[in-house]
Amino acid sequence: MMHKSTTILTVSLLLLAILATGCKDPADPGKEVEQYEGLVINEIAAHDEITDGITWVEILNTTDKAISLEGIGLYITDAYFKNRSIWSGSGSLAAGARLIVTTEDESLVTGIASDAQFVLKLGTQDAAVDEFDRAATFAEPKACYKRGSYQRIPDGSSTWKNMTYHSRGGENVVFKLEDYKHTAIWTWSSHVPDLMENDAAQLKEFKRLGYDHILLNYVAFGEYNLKRTLPFLDKCDELGIAVHCWMQCFYNGGWINPIDDANNRYKEEIFADIREHAEMYLADFGVKGLHLDYIRFGGTASQHNPSTTVNAIGAVNRCCREIREIADSFDCGIVTSAALMPEKNSTAYYGQDPAKMGQYIHILMPMCYRYSYGWGDSGCKNIVNWFCDNSGGAQVWAGITTYTGNDSGGVKGMTATELRKDIDVFMDSKANGLVLFRCGLGTFPDVNDLD
Repeated sequence: MMHKSTTILTVSLLLLAILATGCKDPADPGKEVEQYEGLVINEIAAHDEITDGITWVEILNTTDKAISLEGIGLYITDAYFKNRSIWSGSGSLAAGARLIVTTEDESLVTGIASDAQFVLKLGTQDAAVDEFDRAATFAEPKACYKRGSYQRIPDGSSTWKNMTYHSRGGENVVFKLEDYKHTAIWTWSSHVPDLMENDAAQLKEFKRLGYDHILLNYVAFGEYNLKRTLPFLDKCDELGIAVHCWMQCFYNGGWINPIDDANNRYKEEIFADIREHAEMYLADFGVKGLHLDYIRFGGTASQHNPSTTVNAIGAVNRCCREIREIADSFDCGIVTSAALMPEKNSTAYYGQDPAKMGQYIHILMPMCYRYSYGWGDSGCKNIVNWFCDNSGGAQVWAGITTYTGNDSGGVKGMTATELRKDIDVFMDSKANGLVLFRCGLGTFPDVNDLD
């Protein structure tokens, strides 16, 4: 028979053990995390395998009340660690609020490599309120894209996506063109420093005036420009400006003929190079769109038609189709667009058939540079309407200059009033949107009122 004093000592030791383990119930470990229900791991940018890569995790409170973070943490299991604590909570998280913990400020004590299997748990050492298991989450697990993240879409749901772009501190959504104004600016890499000067004052002004898209020239994505381009992309994401990579297809300091006329075949190496670059712009930079420039012949298309199966129009359409297939394969809402010469029925010169291109390209952007062509107001509207009527179902955004004159005869930047007058002329047509050429020349007017 147990003595009374022994019984009291046993009970006391049991109570101390329970207190020391955070009031765990050995029969139901889940009870210790009930107070944290509604907290989820909402986004993970795991980049420890990348040189100078930053890892961060977003925790979301999906409830309508504040939740204490005391006693909760993040625990990692990977090739190196087993259930290791890498963050310990404190304070509380307001209803609907997000908390970012990151290696950047060392609130996250170790990075996470997404090129290998890992499990990230939110909870206590012994129980999880939420968990991300990379292998179980994705049928074909892939590392995070360089500027992307694993995201729950929509917020707090059970569906995860591996996105090429991140939503740090904001709502997780797939990019949708209809959520942005149909206004864009052709921008050279040399414009980036000025746009970022004084805490991105000029970039913020573009957004305030109603310009929601930047077509950024491919030179900006070269290795020697990355130190200024990457912060620029982050700032555009923060401001809600969609950046598209402005690619050059059949031109590189001189015209590139994608057809081997003598052997009646397409030059596979040219198309492979364009595809490779397109994939890189998406996977490494998380741009929201691919904009195809020089997707044409330089006035010589009629000279490159060796057969009905291999010809100039076919080369242009093939490039459009392959770029669209690449964009769609990422499943991130990537938009395709193309710059067109603003001339009717000009396939013999350029190989551009807008009705066929529009079967693959989301937005056709005819370069309606009225001062180069000497068009009056009616001529401007007529040419845009022709492209709208022959777009193959694609949207048509009118491309116009922010200057008078032409590149060979000298140009003069327009005032905001002058440019707005031209914008009104073009937007009185059937056009779905507007593209300005170019950044850094002329004064841009407010276009928030455009439909």
